[in-house]
Amino acid sequence: MYKYQIYFSRYKLRDYEKKLALKEFENQFPSVKNKIVEEKGISFSTNKLIDETKLRKLTFYSEINYRNSKLEKSNVLTDQALIENYHNFKPNLFGDLKPNKSREIRYLTHSLHEYKGRFYPQLAKALMNYAGIKKSDTVLDPFCGSGTTLVESLLFGANAVGVDINPIAYLLAKSKVNSILLKQKDLLKIKQKIDSINEDSGWKKISTKDYSSTLDIEYLQNWFPDSNLRKIIVILEIINTMSNETAQLLSKVVLSNLLRSFSFQDPTQLRIRRRNDLPPENLIETFKKTLLEKITCIEKFITLNHFNLQSDVKNYLGDIRTLMKSTNLKKNSIDVVITSPPYATALPYVDTDRLSLFAFGYTNKKSFKRLENSLIGNREITKSKRVILDQELEKNFERSILSEEIITKLKKIYLLNKSANVGFRRKNKAALLYKYFVDMDQGINQVSQVLKKNKFAFFVVGNNRTIAGSESIDIPTDDFVALIAEQNNFKLVEKICMSVQKSYMIHSKNSISKESILVLKKK
Repeated sequence: MYKYQIYFSRYKLRDYEKKLALKEFENQFPSVKNKIVEEKGISFSTNKLIDETKLRKLTFYSEINYRNSKLEKSNVLTDQALIENYHNFKPNLFGDLKPNKSREIRYLTHSLHEYKGRFYPQLAKALMNYAGIKKSDTVLDPFCGSGTTLVESLLFGANAVGVDINPIAYLLAKSKVNSILLKQKDLLKIKQKIDSINEDSGWKKISTKDYSSTLDIEYLQNWFPDSNLRKIIVILEIINTMSNETAQLLSKVVLSNLLRSFSFQDPTQLRIRRRNDLPPENLIETFKKTLLEKITCIEKFITLNHFNLQSDVKNYLGDIRTLMKSTNLKKNSIDVVITSPPYATALPYVDTDRLSLFAFGYTNKKSFKRLENSLIGNREITKSKRVILDQELEKNFERSILSEEIITKLKKIYLLNKSANVGFRRKNKAALLYKYFVDMDQGINQVSQVLKKNKFAFFVVGNNRTIAGSESIDIPTDDFVALIAEQNNFKLVEKICMSVQKSYMIHSKNSISKESILVLKKK
């Protein structure tokens, strides 16, 4: 008889995290029927020894103790406790590592770049355990953003596919995954390359006009001091001489994360707002220092030598609405879906990446608008497009592919705003929401086709509210997405209410009021 004690994470778990922690254990170890849930963790006994590797993969747990008359193992750290604290690891002192008492969400390459609206890595991993996936299974994130799910899949040992329509998100996700796989020799070469960058690296001789064929120089000059713009160009030229593509990606992402601070953009604002002061000028020094910090972080992970990273992780620049075409995924090929769709009209997603998109030559003033308009959940729309969508919405009042509950809510918002003297943003609201839910229907239909029968799909969805006329109206996006999923061959297993992450609420008076995890299963 083996007696086990598994301790919850040292930091205080939120109520929904405690619920997920128990689901993780139950779904990964369904044969254990006699567990006792206590404040500090769970205890149970078994006749046979449980696979320690599998126990280590639990997310919201820190340590494992087990014993019988012949064997005792104490304070075995979970993989999650290790990865949240690996930066303190020293060779030959592995046993001295202790679980963090505070929550760590920016470990390893999760710290490379800020990305508004992303969910945190522990949640993605916990949902993998909830689904009971195995190493050979494939995870899909059709709104992969900066790649949180992809990184966690790699660390878990699962294969993964990520898709996003935003070129900067594609860059971030690819870099965050591939940088973990860099070898020590690769990191040394990056160090040697960036050592050659200094204040005399030729930026003073740069003529920005020489780059007008590849960059929207006029736009960039409006948002960067001339000296900082020339430094950006020089750094990018040096990055492009690196022979290792992943080294280029890593360096480019580090630079991208600095651009806002060295521009005329107010770094405290999500929207496009100009700062009142002048930006700093020490871009080259800050870039070198930051990149070296990230390299040191990866080097410490290599020294840990605990994770056997052999998963097949792919990410694509594509669109969930054309998922199979964007990825060449086959029907019934995915084992679990873990994603957080854009929240309807709540966050200015592409605005936060605007400077990188222009600085890296991914867009210009004309194509930026096309990109913005292509995003699901975007907040911008022309008057002519709104008129077309309003006409389409009116036709849907009588008959629609969307459920009656959704159309009733949209009709109320539309009519209240139509009859009131309101600004253009409120006039746009019903049309934008209608487009969001139609787009989600198209995307979820694609997801349903590639997911295997009886497999889980997890959607982390945020609700918001709006003012229509003079009335405050809640928009239960989670319930509406669940209704759309049920129309596309899914069953709603449960809805887990979450506490809202503060990062979603910045400058968003009418935005996210509640978040939920929709636990869906393909019929």
